[in-house]
Amino acid sequence: MTMITVSRQLGSHGGEIGARVAEALGLRFVDREIIRQAAREAGVPEVALREMEYEGQRSVIERILNSMKSMPPIPPTPEASLREPAASIPVPFGGILSPAIPPFAATMDDYVHMVGMVIRDLAKGGDVLIVGRGSQGLLRDLPQALHLQVVAPFEQRVETIMEREGLEPREATARVKASDQTRREYLRRYHGVEWLDPTLYDLVINTGKMPIPLVVEMVVAAQG
Repeated sequence: MTMITVSRQLGSHGGEIGARVAEALGLRFVDREIIRQAAREAGVPEVALREMEYEGQRSVIERILNSMKSMPPIPPTPEASLREPAASIPVPFGGILSPAIPPFAATMDDYVHMVGMVIRDLAKGGDVLIVGRGSQGLLRDLPQALHLQVVAPFEQRVETIMEREGLEPREATARVKASDQTRREYLRRYHGVEWLDPTLYDLVINTGKMPIPLVVEMVVAAQG
């Protein structure tokens, strides 16, 4: 049973590598959109998913105020939400400002936990490659899982984002820095691991030194 997680720095081509490896090995390719869809079906609201992907475009205060306006109350338990359609989830707490739960942070903790349950469920059947969303932390204790991290030099990643998204150098630089900070804080807060700790991974590959086809061959060979 093959199980691969891919963590990547923004602009390192990790998503492309993951897709190519999945195709070469005949694995289900689970990326952000598939996880988002499954999480929505489990009852995680869109606003919570957006907050998990925050990359520095807004101030912290603005994020909290916007989330407090639109975040629905959490379901009674994450397990119950996975068994029921979103429309049938009861509303036991009376809203995010209810004294029954701490505002914002506790709600986000529960939603992140629900997303983790979704990822574990997606991984349960095996023969899967999962990109991002803390999957390397969630599945780190599974001996059959291969954890890959894809990195690249900062300047190269900025150039990649400039070309990919049509940004000016200053905008691309800010986006890459914000993405790095967000991913680091997400893994540290919700999974208790350091994002760039090499001991968290079985393979750490620098695409500034190695071409993408060779990286794909190496990962495929590691599963041979």
